[in-house]
Amino acid sequence: MKIKLLFNTVLLLLLIFSMYLMINYSIIFSYFTLGYMLVIAIVAYGYKPCGVRHKPSCDVLIPAFNEGKHVYKTIKSVMNSNYPDFHVIAIDDGSTDDTRQWIEKAKQEFPEITTIFCERNRGKKHALAAGIRASSSEIIVTVDSDSSVLPESLTHLLSPFYDPKVGAVAGNICVQNLEKGLIPKLMDIIFVFSYELLRSSQSRFGVVLCTPGALSAYRRKAVMAVLDKWLKQRFLGKKTTIGEDRALTCMLIRERWLIRYQETAKAYTNMPEKYTGLCKMLLRWVRGDIRENILLAPYIFRNFSFFDLKSLGLAFHYVIFNIGILSPVVVSPVLLVYLIANYHTAGLILVYMLTMILLWSIPPTIIYARKNSLRYCFHAFTYSIYTLLFLMWIPFYALFTLNNNKWLTRN
Repeated sequence: MKIKLLFNTVLLLLLIFSMYLMINYSIIFSYFTLGYMLVIAIVAYGYKPCGVRHKPSCDVLIPAFNEGKHVYKTIKSVMNSNYPDFHVIAIDDGSTDDTRQWIEKAKQEFPEITTIFCERNRGKKHALAAGIRASSSEIIVTVDSDSSVLPESLTHLLSPFYDPKVGAVAGNICVQNLEKGLIPKLMDIIFVFSYELLRSSQSRFGVVLCTPGALSAYRRKAVMAVLDKWLKQRFLGKKTTIGEDRALTCMLIRERWLIRYQETAKAYTNMPEKYTGLCKMLLRWVRGDIRENILLAPYIFRNFSFFDLKSLGLAFHYVIFNIGILSPVVVSPVLLVYLIANYHTAGLILVYMLTMILLWSIPPTIIYARKNSLRYCFHAFTYSIYTLLFLMWIPFYALFTLNNNKWLTRN
């Protein structure tokens, strides 16, 4: 009886202490996020894109499903590349619209490209696998069928492969439909932040955590070694279909390949223009990220070493990545509790929050102004407010629906 009483007393004290920490969590978290952003900015400041002109042969894979004329425009942009040794493989993943006709039109205009027409839709991963198996070059490049690349993009993208330890390279993704409303402008801001800051920092350790489907390159022998595992990957009892780019990246990290980012290799892609489309896209991304973070954790903990710079960089960015994804799950309810407990100072709390959001938005604003233009750089602050008001629910819903493998943005 005394043991039970002691146990209950200790439990009650822990709960009271936890509540105390929670009430102060928002303040602690604010300073913590500003601190780690400063660290990332310092590391990213020393990033430089690879300038070596290494030009291995490459096969450019363009998987498409119900993209219509977009795939034709993508193929044309790739065929206009000034790279000396590349071959295009266009894959129609069982489309039900006129995608096949547009691929055939591209084939008539560029007879040298290879076309693959799948009998039924099996998902982007299987479409890519069909292209990978049909490839023969040293390097495989993936380009989404709603994207376009610059003539020099392939040259820049393949340069880091001069290092035999590099297994994959992430390109620099920009928003193509920038003038189509507020949401594309906000996504352009976050893309600049994600690529210019986060991936630049990750690249210095060789641990870029995601090679985006819109433009990335892979050493073929590295991909072939994990191809079957990638295709058969399961999570919570189901085969995975979304987040295929993140999954492949993590598998290559576990195989100890270096993953780099090449800032000068640019691709332009379309972003959702409406709120519902944005939410569907972000849900797919967040579900894939949470899943891969869970699967990557054992590798990080087993191989962690204070004396290995790559290991330290991977662990640091892994923690930061998870904080960025899951912090809304903690911050939202804690913020609500804090506001209820301190309702009499709600005005001061609001001013404090806006101040912290403003401070948090300064690095993306500076980076965007330096890399792009002053015209839209203030939207870094707009994005922070927009996320707080309209997107904070997404990590909650994604966390509790991890088993949903639907693409959501394709019919």
